[in-house]
Order: sequence, then structure tokens, then C-alpha cells
Amino acid sequence: MTDNRADFISTQVSSGEYYYLNLTPNKHDPETVVCGGREQCTPEYRIERSGFKFSSIEFVAAGRGRLTLHGSTVELRPGMIFYYGPRTPHIIETDPEFPLLKHFVSFTGSALTRLIQETVFHRGIPLHASRPFRLRSIFENLMTTGNTPSRNRNTLCALLLRQLILLADDTATDAATAASASWQTYLRCRQYMERNYLEIESVHDAAQRCHVDQAYLARLFKRFAEETPLQLLNRLKMNRAAELLGNHDMLVKEVGEAVGFVDPYHFSRVFKRVFGIPPETFTRVTRRSGQ
Repeated sequence: MTDNRADFISTQVSSGEYYYLNLTPNKHDPETVVCGGREQCTPEYRIERSGFKFSSIEFVAAGRGRLTLHGSTVELRPGMIFYYGPRTPHIIETDPEFPLLKHFVSFTGSALTRLIQETVFHRGIPLHASRPFRLRSIFENLMTTGNTPSRNRNTLCALLLRQLILLADDTATDAATAASASWQTYLRCRQYMERNYLEIESVHDAAQRCHVDQAYLARLFKRFAEETPLQLLNRLKMNRAAELLGNHDMLVKEVGEAVGFVDPYHFSRVFKRVFGIPPETFTRVTRRSGQ
């Protein structure tokens, strides 16, 4: 919502959507999501603060800019995420030719402060996300939840914020690593697999499509990820299979074929490996609960 903005929300935006949960939080509350939103910056966008009364996390979805934090200036690019605490001087400015599109969430509370200090955010530097689409999805979910009246809205937003912080901790890396050729190759391959997993038949096929050697792809995932390329591919395919089994009147064999498994027995084995139960059991349980 663009109306009734808080006084600290910038007017240097061409469009924006916001949610406000608690602009006057109790300082003794362990975790409070104050507000957040999404902003399309104007070419003149420049924010310079000697401090801010809340902690904030910002995420660059598109465009370019510069961030000055703790005396250092870095270039902002899509997929970057950064944190600044209360009373931390900072400057955020956009490239006028490629204005920033960014998300933010502001919060307070001792429990959230401890969580920040236990994660990569404690470094106080901008980070590069290997899963930018997932981070952006959480920011969007925060905005939807924050603007949906509910007795549990504040608690749900706090849980989403924790998920955001922990996902960034799992998937973000520093500028030196992000600038390396190996990280860029890993990111390119992973994003391709996440977008095209239904068409990919095997890890060998994925490597060929990404124009890398299969062994090198495996080494990239061992270095930067918590799973192998095969585990990623199977997880993506099985998540889609579970969606089809739970929401459509399809046979197990048809679902297997839809996610790239010609052999129904192989499909069942992989499904059970991922979810712990065979697809036939999953189908009975989900369809019975939906009646």
C-alpha cells in the first residue's frame, strides 16, 4: 500500500507497496517485525542516514546502485542482501540509468538481534545470494502476510523473517567468493537447473546443457552447496510430483512420466528416498485428507 507511509519511508520511489505491523514496538519484546515493503526507486534515489531506529535487511531484486556501510562503499547488483542495525550510518543510492528495485524489512527485539549475530549478517557486509528467487519469494510472502488481517499476522511475519535470515545464512556468500569464476558458474548452473528441471533427464544432461563437465559440476556443488546436483534435481522433480499427486487425479505412472521418469519403479524409489513413503501411500493420505 502506498498511502499513509511512515515518516521514514522515502518519497524517492516511483512505486511502492508497504505493510506496517508495529511502528512503536515495546523495547522489551524479543522479536517484532515493524514494517517492510518493495520499492521501485526513482533515478534520483539517495538515502543518507546517520542512524536508523530499527534494524533492517534490504534485498536488491533488480537495478544497480551503491551502498556505503561502515565506511566502505560497494556496488549493488541484483541478488545482493545487506543488514544494518540501529544507529548505523549508511548511504543507499541508485544508478540513475538502472534504478534499484528493492525489498526491505525492519524489525527490533533481542531475540532477532541474537539471531543476526549468529549468522553471516554479523559480518556487516553486503552478501550475494545463491538462491535470490527464494529470498525474493519470502520478501513477497512477508508483504502479503503483513497486509492480510489475521490474529496471527505478527507471529507469522516474525517466523517468515527468521526463515529469511536463516536462508540467507545458508545460501549467501561474500563479495570475494561471488566474484570468482567458480561461484558464477555454480550460480548459473544452479539457476538453470531450478528453472528447467522438468526437461533435464540426468546430471549428465544438466552438465551438457550448462556447458560444463559433469565432474566439475559435482565439484562446484560440493564446494558451494549442501546437496549434490542429483539430489537437487531429484528434490525439484519430487516436489513437483507431490504437487501433482496431491492436487490432480493422476495415476502414479503418469506423474512419474510428467517429471521425467519413464520407469515407474525408479520413480517410486526416488520418491520414497526423498519423502520417506512411496507415492501410492502419499496419494492415499493426501486425497483422503482432502475429502
